Amino acid sequence: MDRAAMAAQGIDPYKAAVDDLMSWAKGAVRHKPHPVTSLRIDGTKGAFVDDTATAYGLALAYVVTGDDTYGKAAARFIMAWVDTMTRTRNTCPNDGACQTSLIIGRTAPGFVFAADLLDGSGLLTDAQVTQFRGWLRNVILPTASQLTNNWGDTGTFTRVAITAYLGDARGFTAATAKWRSLMDLVPSDGHIPAEVARGRAGMGYTQEALDYKLATALIAERHGVDLWSYVGARGGSLKKAVDYIAKYLRNKSGWPWYGNVRRWPPSAMWELAYAHWHDPKYARLVAEVRPYGVTGHSAVRWTTLTNGLPLGS
Repeated sequence: MDRAAMAAQGIDPYKAAVDDLMSWAKGAVRHKPHPVTSLRIDGTKGAFVDDTATAYGLALAYVVTGDDTYGKAAARFIMAWVDTMTRTRNTCPNDGACQTSLIIGRTAPGFVFAADLLDGSGLLTDAQVTQFRGWLRNVILPTASQLTNNWGDTGTFTRVAITAYLGDARGFTAATAKWRSLMDLVPSDGHIPAEVARGRAGMGYTQEALDYKLATALIAERHGVDLWSYVGARGGSLKKAVDYIAKYLRNKSGWPWYGNVRRWPPSAMWELAYAHWHDPKYARLVAEVRPYGVTGHSAVRWTTLTNGLPLGS
């Protein structure tokens, strides 16, 4: 709400972020959810991906404008899935062959963020909130990946988001412990071994893993747990990992893991990194895509609105 007020005064990056959000939301509010009873995701796209993003974006639009039209639409998207989807297929938390687990891990927090933004509005009834909480616990949480690559990062992201929302202290502690165990795999130079090994896509997979690592650290911070400063068993840390990929995103020449590596555009996590560390090395990466909005394939979206700061601050 503070950021929306600054946007109304013409202050950037908030004005650009709100303009971008509302340009999208005015069309999205007319869309309909497309839930299924049994969810299987074989690729990276589909109704679950789209509808989690839509619920989150519309809830943001509700908070920014105070217009119940957006909040009611966000609630409708959440409850369409809660009322309809009772089971998942192709989910196996300890196996990399189950694509549904990966995509749920990337995107399910969008529903959590939407419900959190609607809290206290009355747009979700107490009975609906209770139903939603049970659905998260019984249908979504069991799918979260426990692997040691970016799949595990997505699973940790979902578990931290959900257990924090549910007030599940034991589950939250276990999820943050998993985050630390994944950071224990990162050497002192900051490269993420499982991701740099992905050939031409190694830079992209590294950045994507960091999307979830940073988002998880931010949620944990808001619940009194500091993951930002954790140093793993091999000397790696979140800052070192971010600095490592930042170096090669600024100039991919010299990437030591593959001769013709692909450089992907900066992702939404750079707003989170800059907001936390105020490191000028990140400013160019933030500015390259800002405002970060609906584009992406995970719940880490609209970070210019939610976390962005004026560059140089």
